[in-house]
Amino acid sequence: MELVGLKVYSDAKIGLDAGALVGLPDTGIVATDSVDEILAGEADCVAYTALGAAKGQITETIDEICLLLSHGLNVVSSAIEQAIYPKALPAEILRRLETACTTGYSSFLAAGINPGFTMDLWAINMSRLSRRIDKISILEVCDMTNYDSVENMRTMGFGRTPAEIGDHSMRFEGVDELTPFYSSALMLSDALRFPLHAVRFEREFGLATEPIKVAVGVIEPDTVAVVKLRHIGESNGRDVLCNEWVWRTTDSVNAEWGVGEYWSMTIEGDPDMHCRLEAATRFDSKRIVSLVADNVVNSIPVLCDATSGVKSALDLPPCGGGMVPGPIAIR
Repeated sequence: MELVGLKVYSDAKIGLDAGALVGLPDTGIVATDSVDEILAGEADCVAYTALGAAKGQITETIDEICLLLSHGLNVVSSAIEQAIYPKALPAEILRRLETACTTGYSSFLAAGINPGFTMDLWAINMSRLSRRIDKISILEVCDMTNYDSVENMRTMGFGRTPAEIGDHSMRFEGVDELTPFYSSALMLSDALRFPLHAVRFEREFGLATEPIKVAVGVIEPDTVAVVKLRHIGESNGRDVLCNEWVWRTTDSVNAEWGVGEYWSMTIEGDPDMHCRLEAATRFDSKRIVSLVADNVVNSIPVLCDATSGVKSALDLPPCGGGMVPGPIAIR
């Protein structure tokens, strides 16, 4: 793959080489804030990873993605997390994306790590070894100490009291069509061909007992230091799916919920399966969740080969990823 253009969203990045932005040698590709320059370029596919949807700007994000699609550019994106399974999108958003794909004879795919792999594709692939499935339980444990987004940390509940959070002020909660993790549950149920009759949401908090220093400031005592969320899928009167997240700023509070950074999955049935996935990277934040872009980039070849339209991973052939280098010197 060849990088042919780069659009950025902050003035400080305009005019910088793409390599300089990620601590690598210059590439000759200079960052621009002009979408017209991207449209006039030679790209086959745009990896669209702006955080617009996460910041409550889904309308602007959809506008820009539809513009790219209608001009004939394929788009693979992590920005609209709900779109990892288009069936879960609001009807008007799906209609706009489909119309843009038809206009430009282009394809759109949402991809990522969670949603987009951990709580959907991972279980789907492991289920190929199953004779019977009684329940699938997946857990994400994530260290948020060095996460540097003040806005997202607040919307996740960190540093606030449970009373301040109230009933409906956290990102990712609920089970409506704009909740990203509802999409994972729906994709999994369709892939495994069982009816998903209801999805319910549950949450618990662990409160700080002393000040905790994090990248965005200090978590004060008696405010949220650990967040535990669950989306539970029901089928035929019983719980079949349990997707659970434990996001923490310290290991000293509610350690029994899981500490460190990992994903685990249990499939109860025949056979019983117990899987644990730990990953580390030298790049980005050096954290497991920074792998979100890998699935985006590695999906580019199969999306470019696809027919036009709004796709999910279930519509595309299985794809691998990563670059296998040539001979390397062993030091």
